[in-house]
Amino acid sequence: MTAVGTVGRRYTTAEETCDLAVLVNEFPRLSETFVLGDLLGLEAAGTRLHIFSLRQPEVELAHEAVEHLRAPVEYLPEFSGRQRRLLLRAIQAALFLRDPRGFARGLAEIYASPDYSRSRLEQALLLARRLDRIGSPPLYVHFAHKPATIGRFAALLLGSPFAISAHAVDVWTTPVPELRAKFRDAQLVLCCYEESRDYVRQIANGTTRVELAPHGVVIPPQPAREEESPPVLLSVGRLVEKKGFDTLITAARAMRDRGLDFQVRIAGDGPLWPNLQRLVGELDLADTVRFVGPLTAQELEPHYAAAAAFVLACRVGSDGNRDGLPNTVLEAMARGLPVVSTTLASVEEAIIDGEHGLLAPPDDHTALAMALERLLNDPQLRSKLGSAARARVLERYDRDALASHVHTLLGSVGMIGAVRS
Repeated sequence: MTAVGTVGRRYTTAEETCDLAVLVNEFPRLSETFVLGDLLGLEAAGTRLHIFSLRQPEVELAHEAVEHLRAPVEYLPEFSGRQRRLLLRAIQAALFLRDPRGFARGLAEIYASPDYSRSRLEQALLLARRLDRIGSPPLYVHFAHKPATIGRFAALLLGSPFAISAHAVDVWTTPVPELRAKFRDAQLVLCCYEESRDYVRQIANGTTRVELAPHGVVIPPQPAREEESPPVLLSVGRLVEKKGFDTLITAARAMRDRGLDFQVRIAGDGPLWPNLQRLVGELDLADTVRFVGPLTAQELEPHYAAAAAFVLACRVGSDGNRDGLPNTVLEAMARGLPVVSTTLASVEEAIIDGEHGLLAPPDDHTALAMALERLLNDPQLRSKLGSAARARVLERYDRDALASHVHTLLGSVGMIGAVRS
């Protein structure tokens, strides 16, 4: 476990030369291991990064791999009142003097944007000034909603290129006109699973190159399985609607009613924690379902080792939000765990039902319970699916094999140079 404050020496406003600036919403974030992996892959390919985060982490924990990141991490400053007004006026004057015509064109584009707001422009001005101070490097933005709005506005003010890495919530809940404007102006849009790539290509309509760039996961050596008794069903993710934890809990009640002996462990935190705990109480499952809170990658390892299976009941949320290809599913597969999930298109990219795991329709707790019961009653099936799942991840989602892919794609559109030896 690493507390965010222990890496304070890298959280700086130092003006250092870099090849690529990166903008994220919150860094480091415990549930976004894919962002950290992406950044480490770029550094491994020789790219000097400068990371900008729109806000401080909400959880004072970070994965230990953060310590391997060499890039400085800078949080955009927060000001209020007269100090903020004076600062923003000074920034606008400096950017105008830098390139009067370019700044005016950029400002006009911003005012005409479907996602324009005064607060977003103000954040973009702060970012643009900092980018200008470090040489106006190309900007690589993770997430196509708020970060891409601010990143695009800053790039327009500076006349500099930017690329977007689009994921899940940002793709499926952002209004199409807003996405279309961002994709039109970007040099490149990267998507981490096929369903998202196809949707983004439809929106971009040929104006911008859109490519598939799977994140992948770190694959450990062949793990030792030490299943607990009674068997444990492990689920990991943010406690939000799209993860379907209520479906899992309801399925657990159905399995209990059929006389099965098992435990459910749920790792993660989020806004639905009180609701889910209430559901556990209402279904009289306090002795079966246990919430273990947010855990780092290292803290999760013994839970993976002890589990009989991994389960994630993904669904499309009421607001259209849905999972991409969940990293936790791939991490479980990499550890030889059989996986039970749902037939979302993104999940089916990694798991063929009956070959690498078992899939049930979203929101169908009866089908989910039947799939889990099948696994619990058949140790040989668990072993077969777990072995096939690990082989699948080794073949398609090995982060080491994918590490240079983002660098190559960014280089192909001139965003960064060749790998340095």
